[in-house]
Amino acid sequence: MFNKIINNLSKNPDFVVKKINIKGEYIILLFFETLCDTKNINDFLLKPLSEINNNNKSLLFDFKNLIEKYIPSFKVNEIKNYNDTIFNLYNGFVILFFRSNCYSLEFRKQLDSGIGSSENEKSIKGPKDSFTENYQTNIGLIRKRIKNNELVLKEIVIGKRSNTKVGILYVNDIANEKLIKKIVNKINKINIDSIPDSNYIYEYISNNKSLFPNVITTERPDYVSYKLLNGKICIVVENTPSVLLLPAFFIEFFHTMDDYYQNNINAFYMRIIRLFAFIITVMLPGIYIALITYNHEIIPPSLIVNFAMQKDGVPFPTVIEALVMNVTFEILRETDLRTPSKLGSALSIVGALVLGDAAVQAGLVSPIMVIVIAITSISELIFSTNEVGNSVKIWRLIFIAFAGFSGILGVFIAFILLVGELCSINSFDIPYMYPTSPFNLKDQENNIILSNNYKMKFRNKLTSFKNIKRGEL
Repeated sequence: MFNKIINNLSKNPDFVVKKINIKGEYIILLFFETLCDTKNINDFLLKPLSEINNNNKSLLFDFKNLIEKYIPSFKVNEIKNYNDTIFNLYNGFVILFFRSNCYSLEFRKQLDSGIGSSENEKSIKGPKDSFTENYQTNIGLIRKRIKNNELVLKEIVIGKRSNTKVGILYVNDIANEKLIKKIVNKINKINIDSIPDSNYIYEYISNNKSLFPNVITTERPDYVSYKLLNGKICIVVENTPSVLLLPAFFIEFFHTMDDYYQNNINAFYMRIIRLFAFIITVMLPGIYIALITYNHEIIPPSLIVNFAMQKDGVPFPTVIEALVMNVTFEILRETDLRTPSKLGSALSIVGALVLGDAAVQAGLVSPIMVIVIAITSISELIFSTNEVGNSVKIWRLIFIAFAGFSGILGVFIAFILLVGELCSINSFDIPYMYPTSPFNLKDQENNIILSNNYKMKFRNKLTSFKNIKRGEL
């Protein structure tokens, strides 16, 4: 096994082979200096080995005892085969060969950005820490919040070349055992060379054909911990700070963890605002096109005169106006995301102001259309999840197209299609629109409203198959 490792890895310039002579016996160390902390190796491995004196020669006959007595490494594993050796080397372990014995000791280097605050999910009142690219750190951030032996972690290694570690966490006496087995089986069947992001796992285990996601992606450990205690399953993927939660309900994308840290009336008000913003961002351009193009009789006479004056001189139909402005705003937003942070916001603000004003002055678009698209784009920002935001963009275009063909009737048809799609989605065999459809009166306490009864006493009935009442063990 040793010769095979040397032949396969010696071509790597960062692969280190070091021999240590102790009492005429050789201990061979193998490791990658780019993955291991070389200072710790020097201080806690090489120095202790070099300080073994003549009285300790008998320890060489009990190599594991020698390691445990002289080397302060908390994780020492005996290795029996080549594949395990390679896996440990690429995970920041030092491999020790002595005679026919082979052991791995953890000396991995910290190769992540460290625990910081979430970039996409701002925390106003709650904890500020967020997940990182480090797998062990992410598991620890969850375990420090749920200090209970019912929190179970199952690990699976995926990727023929990347050997990426995937962790499945759930609370054993709350979650659905059948769903857990189903998820584990699906993940075990994944056959791919690399898993660069947690979204790859989602694509493999989900059969969702809808534009809307049926899993929740989050960077907040407090949110994950809360949802685990509601019976959800968490999937943590190595090298990515995005954690998956499933199953998901549509209404949960309008909830934030800060809702549970404040007064229930404030949470109810903010949820209403978010739902209203969702309706605006999806339907407002379509409604405006329908009213201006087909259904003038709905608009008050004074207002329609004002609209007509603003529209006067614009050479394009209202539908074309809406599409051009929508695409322009999306280009500005994408530019803001892709440019360096110090330049992005300034460029997008200047671009929006200059282009909007210039387009109105040139008579290419009407001022009211600029206002409509601006409100629409701002309302979309309530979603921190890109998958939901992208779905909203597509459905906005569908509403614009239907409104352009048949006015308010087209808006109603598009609305029926939207509701039909949402009601047809299942999140791992659980209705996506629960607790609205199917209607459940008890779980309405955490739908749009939020009650102390739900926060303090009961869990979600559809995801919590055992111990529905909080406080029970």
